[in-house]
Amino acid sequence: MGAGVIPFAVHEHKVNFLFQHTFTGRKVGYLIDFGGGLGESEGYRETAIREFVEETETMYFSDDVRLARRTNETINHQIPIVEKLFAETLEAHPEWWCRRAPGNPARPKQWKTFFIEFPYRDLDELNQAWVADKVGRFKKRRRLVWVQSDELLAIYENAPDKLWKRVRQLENATGTIRSIMLNKES
Repeated sequence: MGAGVIPFAVHEHKVNFLFQHTFTGRKVGYLIDFGGGLGESEGYRETAIREFVEETETMYFSDDVRLARRTNETINHQIPIVEKLFAETLEAHPEWWCRRAPGNPARPKQWKTFFIEFPYRDLDELNQAWVADKVGRFKKRRRLVWVQSDELLAIYENAPDKLWKRVRQLENATGTIRSIMLNKES
């Protein structure tokens, strides 16, 4: 069981979706959401929120990226910020989430990915912090990327192998993306 989030933001009148790339491990080369397994006594939303804060190493909502560090204190400080974004988005659009295709019917995947509106942030400073880290301040080096809505739809329709498998396996992802575009780009 697990959960994830694909944040989106409107920038220059277009919806952009936030993904990450990793440089080591089995996910290298894919567009990856922010997600992972449910923690003890966590629900889907709580897991997706925590995973975003952890996987961005608390930098996304940090006022000073140079000081951002992934500690229990910084994670707990940012969780309410992300909880508020989840509440606002899902209150207005409770359907903006997808489950993962069950795959093997004997052992179906219990997974939810939420599409949540975030404030837009230029990613250069965050990505440079990962590159510049020579002391092991961060758990894992990543690169964040914004993918414009039209490009993401084209990837789903023509090149789904660019997506990490759990993103590729989201049921009705293209319908959800189109719904967000219709609502946010008009």
